[in-house]
Amino acid sequence: MTKIAATFARELATALASADAPTNKAGDDVTGSLGHFRQALESVNNQDDHQSHRSKLPAEASDWLRDALSRLTGKGTFSKAVVAAAETENWYQIYNEDTPSKGEESNPMEDLAPGMFAARLIGPSRGLIQSNQLLAGLFLLRPGLHYPLHQHEAAEIYFCASGTAYIQHDIDGEAKRLSPGQVSLTPSNRLHALTMGEEPVLLLWTWLGEFGGRNWWWHQQNDGSWRRDAWERSEDASWIKTASEPVPRAEITALQSNDKPL
Repeated sequence: MTKIAATFARELATALASADAPTNKAGDDVTGSLGHFRQALESVNNQDDHQSHRSKLPAEASDWLRDALSRLTGKGTFSKAVVAAAETENWYQIYNEDTPSKGEESNPMEDLAPGMFAARLIGPSRGLIQSNQLLAGLFLLRPGLHYPLHQHEAAEIYFCASGTAYIQHDIDGEAKRLSPGQVSLTPSNRLHALTMGEEPVLLLWTWLGEFGGRNWWWHQQNDGSWRRDAWERSEDASWIKTASEPVPRAEITALQSNDKPL
C-alpha cells in the first residue's frame, strides 16, 4: 500500500513550522493556529492510502498542473510529496458551472468553475485517508482567476507551493501577495478573496472545524449594495448553490468599521 496522503501531511506540517504569513493581519494568532493545524496533520501518522475515486484533470488543467509542478522550488522530500499527491488522479471540479442564473443576471460560474480544481487527500468521502476532523489536499487555479469574497465556518490555511496568489482579508482589506513557501491563515467565518497572478497557482489547503454548512459568496452590486450566495458541499465533495440573499446594510457597516467579528 502507498502512503501518499500521510507523507503529504507530514511534509506540510514540517513546512508550516517555518512559513511566513504575509497576508495575515497583525492581530491574528498565526503561530497558535498553525500549531493546531500541524498537530492535526501529524495525527495522521503513517496510515495507508485507500483510494476509491480516480478522476483525471481536463487537458487544459493538466497543462496548468504540469506548469505549476515544473516550478516547485527544491528537489527535496517536500517537492516529492507534492508531486506524488498531484499524480493521485483524485482531482475534481469544485463548483458547478451550469448553476442557473435568475433573470438576465450573468453566471460567474461559466468562467470561474472551470478554472478551479481540488484533489482531496484527507477527509470524508474522497479522501485517501478518511477523517472527520481534518480536510487537506491540493488546490489548482488557472492564471488570472479571481475567487470572490467568501466565508465558511471552518478555519483554513493556504500554503503556496507554486505560482503567486493575492489574498484579501475582510470586506475592504488590501490584497497581499502570497508566494511559494508562504502560508495564509483564514480564521472561521472571515471574508477572504483570492486573485491569481500570471502563472497557474498550486496551493496546499487544510480545513479544521465545521466542514458542512454553507460557504457564502459575497458580490457587490452596481448600486453599491451587496448580495451573498450560499454554496453547500454535495456527496461527491463538489459544491452546489442553495440560496441567495441581500446583505443587510447594518452588517456591512459593522464590518467596515470593525465593530464586531463576522
